[in-house]
Amino acid sequence: MAKPDKEQVKTARERLLERAQGRFPDRQFVRPEGQEGQDGQLADLDEAINEMMDADASQIAENAEVNKKLAQLLYSDPKAATFLNVWIETGDPRPGLIEAFGEEMAEVATEEGRERFKKNWDNYRERVSESKRLQEEEEHNWDDFLERLNTWGDEHNLSNEEKASIAVRLIDIKQKGNVNQYDESDMETVWQGIRYKDDVQAARNEGLVAGRNERIEASRRTRGTASGSTMPSINGGRGGSMPKPEPPKPYNPWDEIV
Repeated sequence: MAKPDKEQVKTARERLLERAQGRFPDRQFVRPEGQEGQDGQLADLDEAINEMMDADASQIAENAEVNKKLAQLLYSDPKAATFLNVWIETGDPRPGLIEAFGEEMAEVATEEGRERFKKNWDNYRERVSESKRLQEEEEHNWDDFLERLNTWGDEHNLSNEEKASIAVRLIDIKQKGNVNQYDESDMETVWQGIRYKDDVQAARNEGLVAGRNERIEASRRTRGTASGSTMPSINGGRGGSMPKPEPPKPYNPWDEIV
């Protein structure tokens, strides 16, 4: 018989740490070397254990209250026990109603029964009507979603497979939202969506600034070229041509004698 590996046997504190980490995945119970030492880690673990025990105690108290009411019902009315037992066994409440109440159920469908249980019938019809309305709305919204997804996908040159992937991703997020069980990939999707809007605005601003700078630089180059090709007049602006140079005088040796 193989001996258990002692290294795989976890201590009570390690098991508590795993349980606390599973309940509070966003908390850091084991800190890197050099950060708030062992006492700080134990304080965090103690707090997590207290919160878990408080939550469990609250759930236990709530369940106990529900079970108390159910127990009182079963003890006070044997028909309720029969109904629940048959319902649990068959998974269908109707056989339980028949076995528990028998002929009494037939009275419910009579005119006298409908009048007697009018409020209950009204509640039933309201639930049926609301359920039907929600189902129709869900079907309409689904058709509308597929149409909008197809149009949006065509605008972004997406294939049918890519469109289907988007639909599956949205359904996955919706199902996780029903139980508040989002993971890091869902957070990344939302974060990228938020950042995309900011990035687009930043890129638009950068493009406006770059375009303005290019226009300013082009204007400077145009002015510089124009000013460099035009020479100012040396005669103060009088006339349109430069004076002709005078021909050199013949050499006269007497000009050097002062």
